[in-house]
Amino acid sequence: MKRFSKTFLICLAVIAVLAVTLTGCSHTVNKELLANGNFETLNQDTKRLENWEFVYINKDGTKDTSKNYKEVTTGSGSNEQQQLGQRYISITTSDYDTAYMKTSVKLYSGQNYKLSVYFKIDSTISTEKDGAISGYFGFLEDKNFDPINKTKTEGWQSTTIYFKPTSTAKYTFIAGIGREDLGGARGTILFDNLSISAVKEVPVGNNVVKLTPGSAVTDKEAGGVVYTVLLCLFAACLVVGAYYLIRILQKRNYLDNAPLFDDDNNSNNNIPKDAKPVKVKKSFKEFFEPTNLKQTFTSPIAIFIYTLLSAFLIRFILVLTVFGMGDTITEYAGIALDIAKDGPSKIYSVHPNSLPTGWLYILSFFGVIGNALDFTEKSLGMSMLIRIPNIIADLAVCYMIYKMIASNYNDKYSAVIAGTYALLPAMFTSSVVWGMNMSIAMAFLVAAINFMIEKKHIYVPIMYMFGLMFSNFMLIALPVILGYEIFFCIKDKKAIMPIVVASIASFIVFYCLAIPFATEYFTAGSKPNGGILVFSKMLENIKENNLISNSSFNFFAIFGLGNNASSVAMIVLIAIIMLIFIGFGVYLFTKTRNRLDYILLLAMSFILWSVFGIGSRVEYTLIGTVLLLLYAGLKMEKRVFKVFGILSVLNFVNTSVILTKSGAINFAFLDGTGLHFFYKLDPLYIVGSIIMLFTVIYMLWVMFDIMANGVEKEIKPMPDNLLVEFKEDFNRSKNRVIRIFERKK
Repeated sequence: MKRFSKTFLICLAVIAVLAVTLTGCSHTVNKELLANGNFETLNQDTKRLENWEFVYINKDGTKDTSKNYKEVTTGSGSNEQQQLGQRYISITTSDYDTAYMKTSVKLYSGQNYKLSVYFKIDSTISTEKDGAISGYFGFLEDKNFDPINKTKTEGWQSTTIYFKPTSTAKYTFIAGIGREDLGGARGTILFDNLSISAVKEVPVGNNVVKLTPGSAVTDKEAGGVVYTVLLCLFAACLVVGAYYLIRILQKRNYLDNAPLFDDDNNSNNNIPKDAKPVKVKKSFKEFFEPTNLKQTFTSPIAIFIYTLLSAFLIRFILVLTVFGMGDTITEYAGIALDIAKDGPSKIYSVHPNSLPTGWLYILSFFGVIGNALDFTEKSLGMSMLIRIPNIIADLAVCYMIYKMIASNYNDKYSAVIAGTYALLPAMFTSSVVWGMNMSIAMAFLVAAINFMIEKKHIYVPIMYMFGLMFSNFMLIALPVILGYEIFFCIKDKKAIMPIVVASIASFIVFYCLAIPFATEYFTAGSKPNGGILVFSKMLENIKENNLISNSSFNFFAIFGLGNNASSVAMIVLIAIIMLIFIGFGVYLFTKTRNRLDYILLLAMSFILWSVFGIGSRVEYTLIGTVLLLLYAGLKMEKRVFKVFGILSVLNFVNTSVILTKSGAINFAFLDGTGLHFFYKLDPLYIVGSIIMLFTVIYMLWVMFDIMANGVEKEIKPMPDNLLVEFKEDFNRSKNRVIRIFERKK
């Protein structure tokens, strides 16, 4: 343990030093960052402006896809053409609507930038209410960045602004009339030559505007604070209660404590092959006879059903009362309605996105329903529809956990473990409000794990393929899935054909299911080509999320690197670390060859990526935490269960604080702009990251102890005198601390 700790601490120090050295800090000075800001480049497939999306929102908040911007061609050889190029755009609104062009740009904290714009308002733009925005350009995320709010100009006008972001993030630059959160206007505005570039120095006499994401949202929303505190206490009580309930079941001899899957070669040869258990079946009528009613309604199956109903009700209430991820769910709803209206092949040209294929299919289905019911992208009905699959997936995971544990122990114990998952605040908060497609992907991952344990090789790649269709984070599980397939191909020659055929077939199906969304890109010269569109979209999604971390308690956040963008060298460093972990896992597995250790390796893959990886997200920790619960339930491992408890509570705090900052836990987002991450360091972020780091270090040691040393510390039965046990645990901990200080002396 001592050698392991020293080695690991040295590795952490090396990572920290390299992270500071290799983290990208800023853009190249004077390099243009706003692609196609002069509106000269058209997409050769769609004939629309490259890199820009037009949004038109009616006064009542509904989106109008029939209206568009106007491309104005300048006169050949005219002064206007020399100044503005071949074309500029014109945006017109009526009846106090909102319309704007938008695009994304990655900006870095502490770097000075120059924004320059050409614009023209022929006649006065009018607004209906006080505080509404007229002609406007700026950043959607920041409510303080509004120096440009013009109602009229004399001809074309050029404006230059210098600004400095307080946080590294991807920002949405918009130019148009009105803004959704502040109100629309009526009139016409012309734009051209929009430009953003990093500058080394700001010229003397110019003010520097601070760009602060989320500055208009209060960090102390009353509803969010109450939600966080109460459910944090509930989460802690749930974990502790489940732990002691397991010990009570142990004491009453309700559990079979025989080792589980310790060796694939071990089997009980004393049981005759022809022996069959005798089961006495009761009729449905007998279950509800007066003498059997109490037993029926207090049976383990009944308790599990109550748990499922409770889990469903909690999630359904959240769906009713919380809109979801603000503008993100609005975007998903818009995609759903547009797919149903225009067909799947045009979706990428209308809505630039990199959503996984499986999620697009679900959105297509709900888009048909939404159009039939006249839902808009901002209606509560669409928000509810989009999140219903997450509820179903959560209940499916709960059922699979129950069946996997019940098949090895009994219904009482499995109901406790499955119930813990079902009622876990981190889980239902993330899946319904935050995680969206996370629950569906995790359901397929748990199904794959079930087939791995049962050695049903043909279903493993199929389940993994479906999981990957719903979230790219399933790529984190790929090394373990491949390791499983390679191991059984080497061990069992009969498994080679089913594994190879199922894997190839899954890859082909994965590709073919993406074709309906790619047909418009199969034309000659199309970029990206339709043949590789599904893979280019996956790569696009991965490249977009190049911040070291912006949503999870993370190792790099302790050093203030959480919101910095990673460089190529940084990504290579993290990849090497993960490869080392994979090699370490393979080494440990060769010692035990215990199928349950696949669960432990998968859990630690997600957790380690969340804590040490690039683009880490709070969902990754939750996936690993759920897998730790499954492993602890199957192994009855005390240390793993305790780590699960710490991480589950910590993950809930992580998630709920972000939602609170966003105003999401007050029945709706305050401004509709979506989630506001940890844009700056604060004490909670640092303390949470430190606790997360040390918990993960401890869990790595536990994994090593289980898989290399074969040490498993089973959850003990409840003692007759619990107070005596507490005293013994206290004395044991005190003696350990004393020994540590004696060694230092």
